[in-house]
Amino acid sequence: MDARSGPVEGTMSQTGANTHDSDADEASNVIEERLRLIIDTIPTIVWRKLPDGSADFFNRNFREYTGLSLEDGLGWGWMMNAFHPDDRLVEEWRTALAAGKPFDKEARLRRADGQYRWFLIRAVPFRDEQGNIVHWYGTSTDIEDLKQAEDRIRLVINTIPTMAWTLRPDGVVDFVNQPWLDYTGLTFEHEIDDATRVVHPEDLPRVVKKWLADMAAGESSEDEMRLRRADGEFRWFLVRTAPLRDKQGNIVEWYGVSIDIEDRKRAEEALRSSEREQRLIAAQLERERARLVEAQEVAKIGSWEAELQSLNVIWSEQTHRIFETDPSRFHPTRPNFREFIHPEDRAKVDLALVASLEKRSPSTVEYRIVMPDGRVKILEERWQAFHDEEGKPIRVAGTCRDITERVRAEEELRRLSGQLLRLQDEERRRIARDMHDSTGQGLVALATALSQLHASIPSSSRRSRKLASECQALAEQCIREIRTLSYLLHPPMLEEAGLEDAIRLFVEGFTKRSGVQVELEISPKFGRLDPDVELTLFRVVQESLNNIRRHSGSPRAKIRVARKPQEITLEVSDAGSGISKKQPVQDGEIPFKLGVGIPSMHERMKLIGGQLTIDSSSSGTTVRVTIRINEQTH
Repeated sequence: MDARSGPVEGTMSQTGANTHDSDADEASNVIEERLRLIIDTIPTIVWRKLPDGSADFFNRNFREYTGLSLEDGLGWGWMMNAFHPDDRLVEEWRTALAAGKPFDKEARLRRADGQYRWFLIRAVPFRDEQGNIVHWYGTSTDIEDLKQAEDRIRLVINTIPTMAWTLRPDGVVDFVNQPWLDYTGLTFEHEIDDATRVVHPEDLPRVVKKWLADMAAGESSEDEMRLRRADGEFRWFLVRTAPLRDKQGNIVEWYGVSIDIEDRKRAEEALRSSEREQRLIAAQLERERARLVEAQEVAKIGSWEAELQSLNVIWSEQTHRIFETDPSRFHPTRPNFREFIHPEDRAKVDLALVASLEKRSPSTVEYRIVMPDGRVKILEERWQAFHDEEGKPIRVAGTCRDITERVRAEEELRRLSGQLLRLQDEERRRIARDMHDSTGQGLVALATALSQLHASIPSSSRRSRKLASECQALAEQCIREIRTLSYLLHPPMLEEAGLEDAIRLFVEGFTKRSGVQVELEISPKFGRLDPDVELTLFRVVQESLNNIRRHSGSPRAKIRVARKPQEITLEVSDAGSGISKKQPVQDGEIPFKLGVGIPSMHERMKLIGGQLTIDSSSSGTTVRVTIRINEQTH
């Protein structure tokens, strides 16, 4: 792709111009080649078009996906031949050209095998200083999987036994699910045209007034109202609406549900008609509550239950104590409960609850809650859904326990463990430096002196010369072992050149020492990582190879290190006899047993947020490490 949009404007003197232009052209060619390589390797289709809308450049992904040659794609060929005709992309593209505004559309693009996949096509105009469009730059991103996911989500929403809907930020309805249409008997167009037509006339003024106030305040809304069914009957519903906000706090959508509470309303009316029955029920509930309070106080565990049909939620006194709420003032509705949950944990808790409704076994989740004064507690919640005879979930009941102190203790233990590992690494670094700078240099001096002593002994004194020669060889062997041991304790190459060079040097030395042939595969342009991550990965390689040499009996090993934008994976494998949990120390071991050990490897992984697994069988062992990284920080 030509990185220059045109000739350089202006003039310059001829003196020294040729040399200057040559250097500039060379630098421009290097930049252009790098830019071409980057554009050809990004996982999307990149293109450029002239002001008239005809294409004059495509990256390699275009040719690989469409199977078209550049000649077939240039001009209007791609637009006319590769997109699904039903998506009317050409007409809308011509409109965007005429308006000179950015272009954004979803359309289906034909793959080389003839299959169509959905793409998001975006283009922006590049203008010169006078405001004239010089080029259009665009991308085509594959969103087929996202489209399928949206279809699945829409299917889920249409199959849940609840009437659900969404509104634009201004409060206008833009979606209702199938249960809503089935209940009202109206078409989607009629619902969008007038969403309040099904509200009972007596409830409508109150409902509209409350909704407008809640919408203006940007707060969640909850109300009870009667909605007309397709057969003309009105039933009571609990209607809840909550806003979805972007990162800046602006409302981008309102989400709501309408839950049938007719049976609950009738039950409440029946209860009010019989004071005696109410007193009996209240007395029974009080006795049960007293027993439950006593048990919960002993166990320090709170309990709760929720009726799914009515969304009626009950908390025990111990639960109120955990959340530090006043039972006489705080009503534990689902929205009120979610307000306590740490924003980063709300999605996890919601997903866990939804997943549990179809299960017949208990579910567990840990999450954080935020107190009004900013304190954070960590809770462990365990619950189970109960179903009716048809298998439909009707009630959820569970317990919650404050595990803040336990979690804090575990975090402190991890901190101390990390500090211990860092101290161990510092001690290794210090010992390695002392061995290299003190003991190693002393041995070098000793070898030099022995060499001079050997040279000064007359050739007639064969025994003395032989002894001096043997001493010199022994000193040189000690030098090699000291240097090797120093490197194994702390490889300076790790700090100086990074993980890739450190592993290559270690593997080379390991092969010479052990005779085990190691196949090494590292992603090209691997680059540097955080020092703690590099040290941890190096220790895993070091320990894994040492285990192969000491225990597996395999003559070969393989190391694969792969780097992706958000993930690092490391695998060390062999074809030996596998490892056992208890590895015996063998006699005659050379003194390089410096591995951090499998438990310590696991601990190091936890400290950097990685995962380590070891798969071992009679056909061999594979040590696998996965670490999530933030590519922007390296």
